[in-house]
Amino acid sequence: MKGMPGMEGIKMFTADDLKNMNPDQMGNMFSGGGGGRQRPKRQTRSQYRRRLVNFYETYGLHDKVAGVDAALDKWKGREEKMFDVLNKKYADVISAHYAAETAKWEAEDAERAAEEQAARTTEEEMDAAFQTKQEL
Repeated sequence: MKGMPGMEGIKMFTADDLKNMNPDQMGNMFSGGGGGRQRPKRQTRSQYRRRLVNFYETYGLHDKVAGVDAALDKWKGREEKMFDVLNKKYADVISAHYAAETAKWEAEDAERAAEEQAARTTEEEMDAAFQTKQEL
């Protein structure tokens, strides 16, 4: 926009420019499109239901599963907020669950290491016996 005061930095687009641009590029070019960021797609009720049931079952809150539909009705439209609240409410249960899982993994690792050590020891004993036999 030459010749118009204050309009020197304005970019003019041709029809070809606009035709070849994708929406993310347009958002970036016009700076009002959120920089190409899009809102996450909203989940369906059945997806939230599955997610909530999984949450309760994962953390051993099986008595809460019966109230899943009532909870979804109460929090309709604010399901993500509901999960935030649940994570805060059951933070101690979640921490205990992960502590137990970590302890289980560590025990499995220790058992695996002991088995590997036993296998190495047996292999070394067999090698020593073989060497002794060859020396005779």
